[in-house]
Amino acid sequence: MKKISARLKQKTEDFIVEEIGEKWICKISQEFVQPKINLQLEAHDFLWCELEKKNIDHFTAIKTIANFLNTNLYAIGYAGTKDKQAHTSQRISIEKPNIEKLQTFQHSNIILKNFKWNKRKIKMGYLDANHFKITLRDIDKKDAIKITNQIKKTTFFPNYFGPQRFGINQSNIKIGKAILKRNFQKAIQLIQEDKGLPTTNHRVPTAALKHLPKKMLLMYIHAVQSKIFNDIITQALKENLNLEQKGQQTGILAGYKTRFSQGKLGEIEQEILNQHNLTLEDFNIKEIPFLRIKGSFRKAITKIEDLKIEILDDDEFPNSGPTGSCHLRPKKIILEFTLPSGVYATTFLENFFTFA
Repeated sequence: MKKISARLKQKTEDFIVEEIGEKWICKISQEFVQPKINLQLEAHDFLWCELEKKNIDHFTAIKTIANFLNTNLYAIGYAGTKDKQAHTSQRISIEKPNIEKLQTFQHSNIILKNFKWNKRKIKMGYLDANHFKITLRDIDKKDAIKITNQIKKTTFFPNYFGPQRFGINQSNIKIGKAILKRNFQKAIQLIQEDKGLPTTNHRVPTAALKHLPKKMLLMYIHAVQSKIFNDIITQALKENLNLEQKGQQTGILAGYKTRFSQGKLGEIEQEILNQHNLTLEDFNIKEIPFLRIKGSFRKAITKIEDLKIEILDDDEFPNSGPTGSCHLRPKKIILEFTLPSGVYATTFLENFFTFA
């Protein structure tokens, strides 16, 4: 299927995210204005509310609230992070807040609303799904009609990892494979080139790697796992495997304790691992214990729920043709859909669009 070109996040309102929990749906406000905060006396330790934000990073928003209330970051709980360049609404909890201080809260990019007391802190895992309303702009009329017809026929999409995980020119994968193959000297050289660090010779490359941030080194191993996962799902779909069928609904994130799937899917998993010149034991990096990866699983496909599509004239871009030639006016596509927690909307969109 041919992808079409579109503009994403041209305006803040073009990317709306509303969080869905077990007993809540966080709707965005019609007007982005801080409502008056009226609270009853403390009934429990945790005050739940909705955090609605525009054009502000998730962690910056949490830090802003914590600083305003003179509390620490750990006093604020949340079920998931949300995009920066977007209009989002989600549920958070605040442990034993200063009520008088809270009632004076004002911020140009943040609204706090819909308060109620609760016995527990909101944590990762409480999130069920996210509802998205996304506007894609500057699209040719014929392309808009073709692609929306394709999207309407789509009930699920491959749960691929996005290309940003792999680094520029897949540098993260190259570094990860060097580490997995115990070529630590090569890994250091590749990291230096990738990060623009000065070149130095290390007599003990293992020790040099251990001094690098753990999260960064794990990122390289995870990049290899992710590429293997993507290749397995791609091959499975090429061979027309039904990934909605029981026993074929997940793909491996390879590790030294991984068990391959039964049947054809298991054969594909082993074939892809061989193509990458890797074995499961390669992930058992005893030389650097925190990089020993046991392995896990990831859903192979993601179902799309509540899909709605609309094509309209794009008010953000002028006519691309002669005056009065309305048929050449760029279109915008408005998509609404719901995805399970942990699945990115851009992963869905990248099946159909390339972004300018």
